[in-house]
Amino acid sequence: MKVTRFSKWDEEKILQLMDLKAELQGHLPTYFPESIADYKKILHPDSPFALDYEWMGFLLTENDKPIAKCILSRRKGSTVGNLGFIDWVNSLNVARMLISEVDICAKELGLNEIKTPVDMNFFIKYRIKKPGGGHPIFGEPLYPDYYHELFANTGYAVIGTWDTYKVRRANIIKNFMRKRKQLKAARLPHDGDLKVRSIKLGEWDKEIRIVHDLFERSFSHMPEFEPISFEQFKVVYDDFKFIIHPWYSMIVELNGSPVGFSINYPDPLPVLKHIKGKKLSFISKIFLLIKLRTNFRTLMMAYVGKVPGPNGEDIKGVQIKTSKQLTNRAFFFGKGLVCYQSSDSPSRRPINPESIELFSQYVLYGKKLK
Repeated sequence: MKVTRFSKWDEEKILQLMDLKAELQGHLPTYFPESIADYKKILHPDSPFALDYEWMGFLLTENDKPIAKCILSRRKGSTVGNLGFIDWVNSLNVARMLISEVDICAKELGLNEIKTPVDMNFFIKYRIKKPGGGHPIFGEPLYPDYYHELFANTGYAVIGTWDTYKVRRANIIKNFMRKRKQLKAARLPHDGDLKVRSIKLGEWDKEIRIVHDLFERSFSHMPEFEPISFEQFKVVYDDFKFIIHPWYSMIVELNGSPVGFSINYPDPLPVLKHIKGKKLSFISKIFLLIKLRTNFRTLMMAYVGKVPGPNGEDIKGVQIKTSKQLTNRAFFFGKGLVCYQSSDSPSRRPINPESIELFSQYVLYGKKLK
């Protein structure tokens, strides 16, 4: 076996990474064929990420056949590395050889900690789904189950946990009425000044700037958080304009200033799985968009947060107002999923435990370097 390092854009090696991922993850329902363009957005010298990040690729081969790969990255000047784009055959010897080379490189770079699996940045992809759980959903960090065993046996331990909850349909109306009573019983500060509006897809570039600012300010307290520029954020989330439904994704304003958000969308996986790897005509793309807009099977409640008001004040009622409006609009969905809730998430505390059941769990691995 042989490990090769590379730290510059090398299209031949990137193709090998893509082929190995297709071989090891191609059977997963959340896998979609990759392209060189996908990797150029993140790793190419012209990528907006090149300004802030440096990376090292690793390719482990046996008889010239790739059997493991990963990319170790870090924000320039940081002592914490992100190990992502990782795939390996089910072999402890292979995993140990790959991670040993990664550890050597990490020490050469002056890193004292590594988190995995994290593809370059917190906002691109992090976490890994634990075995079991509910049916796969779009964008879920799903890997083959044996990856967990290989992480555990190469020195990694769980350093973060998240849960996705299924909302029990029988309680939707009850929750809706309860939140109406909450709003009437308590004159929440700024209640009369708060406005909940839908995201305007026709003004996407303007809206995504607002969402980027709210995301950064809301999530900055999370231990896994890493800053991301607007240009980097747009690379990652620009395609969401085709997935987000304006009825279910909202921005909260106080006197015209954005102070909160609730980003939700119908799970597009049941629609997209039928076009995997297909080249679509213009007409086919139109019909695909119609199917995405009329998909009411599963609502993914993916991101929610709030920031201080214009004068630094705490804004009350943001979550109650958005939850009330979302409940009203989402009544006809087959089910709802509250996604990726950490144990200390502010959006988790108001959830009535009687209204939900555990759907899936996720972990982040990490280790300190000696």
